[in-house]
Amino acid sequence: MGRRIIYRIEDRPGNKFTDEEWASVERLQHWYNSEFSWSTGRLRFKRFVIFPNTEDFANLSLSIWEIIAKRQQTLREKGLPEREIIVQMEQEKLLIVKWGGYFDECLASGFTRVADNEWNAFLTCDFLLKASTLLPDASIVVKDEGKFIKTGILSLHNASVVFQRGGNTSTMNPEEICASRRAFSIVDADKYARHPSFKNMVPEFGRLKEMERREVVKNWNWLGYDGKYDSNGDDNKGFDLNLKVRSFLVRD
Repeated sequence: MGRRIIYRIEDRPGNKFTDEEWASVERLQHWYNSEFSWSTGRLRFKRFVIFPNTEDFANLSLSIWEIIAKRQQTLREKGLPEREIIVQMEQEKLLIVKWGGYFDECLASGFTRVADNEWNAFLTCDFLLKASTLLPDASIVVKDEGKFIKTGILSLHNASVVFQRGGNTSTMNPEEICASRRAFSIVDADKYARHPSFKNMVPEFGRLKEMERREVVKNWNWLGYDGKYDSNGDDNKGFDLNLKVRSFLVRD
């Protein structure tokens, strides 16, 4: 799988947000996914992930998806908000729901596959920084499997970057990062204007000979760990997300 940026709002007492606040995040997410080009994956910040209950609703004249769509429409016409609709359909055993999104012990979570597209990494963190202002009573933990986030992991709280002392996944010192105000790499978007789409499947790969397989996979830089920066983890010109950060903090 390609390199991801993972984001989580952990289920703990200090984190909370309203349905209205989350609706604002969803509108912002939809705008980013629609407005920009994504070569590998899109933003997927979710409060829940749903699965149809195919086991209990099999062998019917209507498909489970048709039953779900009709029931959902009925509940919407009654004026129920989206979350209450999901709760109701879960109680009716139409849906199997993973609350908190993709990761356990979360109020919301998600990930975006960015592979080696550092512009998409920028856009993901730019979205999350804005989203943190829409959820002022929650912290968003962000982990980069690549190098756009210089410390590997940090938290966003109301447009501030927060480091947990001893919690970063790189050798970089959080205090030094705060002093320099450089938590994110500078990215030249022009480098990725025609970036090829990510593919993780090779047709008939299992039938290829050993030497043919090696030829196919030898340049799998799509994992994105190496980066394409000009020097010292930054491009010489480009967009600087650090300038949008309100403050840089280190906490125990």
